[in-house]
This record gives sequence, C-alpha cells and structure tokens, in this order.
Amino acid sequence: MIKKLAKISVWLLFTITFLSEFMIIVVELHPTEKFAKSGTINAFFWSSLLMIEIIMAGLVVYYFIKHPPRRFRLATLSICHFLAILALPLIFHDWSWAGILYPWPHTLQAFDPSTPKIVLWLSLTIGFIVIPMLTIKWGVNGFCGHVCPHGAFFSETYGRLFKAHPKRLRNIGRYFPAVYFALMAIGLIGILVIPSSVEQIRNIQKMTFFSTAELFYFVIGIPLIGGRSYCTLMCPLGFMIRQIVKIRNKILRNRRDVG
Repeated sequence: MIKKLAKISVWLLFTITFLSEFMIIVVELHPTEKFAKSGTINAFFWSSLLMIEIIMAGLVVYYFIKHPPRRFRLATLSICHFLAILALPLIFHDWSWAGILYPWPHTLQAFDPSTPKIVLWLSLTIGFIVIPMLTIKWGVNGFCGHVCPHGAFFSETYGRLFKAHPKRLRNIGRYFPAVYFALMAIGLIGILVIPSSVEQIRNIQKMTFFSTAELFYFVIGIPLIGGRSYCTLMCPLGFMIRQIVKIRNKILRNRRDVG
C-alpha cells in the first residue's frame, strides 16, 4: 500500500511539474502582463523540478543497493544526468549547458541564440562525433545504455516503479522515430540555411520536445508502457543510433563475406 501511494505521489509530482512547464511555454509564446510580472509559475516549476531530482537521487541510492548487477550502469547514467541537469547549469547559471548531453537530434538547444558558443561546439562535437563513435564501438549499449541523461536514466529510476508493457503502442515505434528524426533534420537545415528562422524553429521544437520527451514520457509512457517507452516509440536520437548500428553491422557482414 505504501509503495503504491509513493508511486502515485511521484507520478502526480511529474504531472503537476510538466503542466506548470506547459503554462510557462504558453506564456513565453504569448506573454501577458499578468504573468510577465509574476514569477510564481516559474518558481513553482523549478521547485518541483528540484524535488524530482532529489527523489531520483534517492531512487539511485535505493536501486544501487537493491540491484548490484546494475550498479555500473546506474553510476554512469547518474553522473551524466546530474552533470547535465544540475551541475553544469548551476555552475554557469545557464540552463543551456544541458544541451551538451541533449544534442541534435534530441533537441536544437545548441543552436538557440542565447546558447554560449562553447556549449554549441561541445554539443556539436558530442552529437556528431562522440555519440557515433560510442555507437560504432559498443552499439546501442554505448550512449543509450550508459550515457543518456534522459530516457536511459529515468528508465533506471522512475521507470522501475512501474511494470513494463513493451507491446503497447509498439506500432508507433515503427514510424514515429523516423518522422521525428526527419523533422529534426529539416529543422537543422532550416537554421543553417536561414539563420533568422532559428527562433521560430526553436519554438516549434521546444513544444515538440515537451509533448513527447516530457509530458508523454513521464505522465503517460512510463506508467502505461514502461521506462523505455520514449526511447523505443519516439526518440530521434535513438533512431539515429539504431541506423548507425545497422550500417556498422552491414559493413562487418560484408567484410566477413569478403574474407
């Protein structure tokens, strides 16, 4: 009974947090004098987000003790998550530092005009060089298994509170990630070709990210499908990684056939 209440409480916290974030996004897109002068919603959102991070840290400790075989994965994922979500943004007083481990095609944060140049180049390096190299060396288990601060981390913490039902909505996973990746590619090309379009493209991307990686994932996906629901059904970065693995495996097969 206590475990069930705790699970529902955490789910409610996620739900309330991301509903407040939705209000912030709406205000940013259509500001009104009432909300522009009030930081109440913003303060509530960040307070709730901090509470979520504290709870996730507690779950990390719990599962670290409870499941010894998964300790290494928990350790690497926790380091990457708390580095990207808490440490770097707090040290530099800039949330855009999260973009280092949330690179394209996961988000377009690096290309936002407010993002420091060093974050842009670090994000590009990780997204276009480091992640492909990790994938070529270790396959999907590289970034998605031991680095990803989003889907992988929350699947090992919040996701473990719920039973997995991988067959639910799996048809979405056959098409949506490819479409999402294509849209992110179009967004990237749009920014590079028409730099003045970055603000409009970023607004669309932020709402898309919120709808899929946050609202769907935490409020619907994890409770109904399981911890990897976003990873398998929607993530454009996961789609890119799977394509790299397919290309790598095809090259290896051809080499074996020639040999």
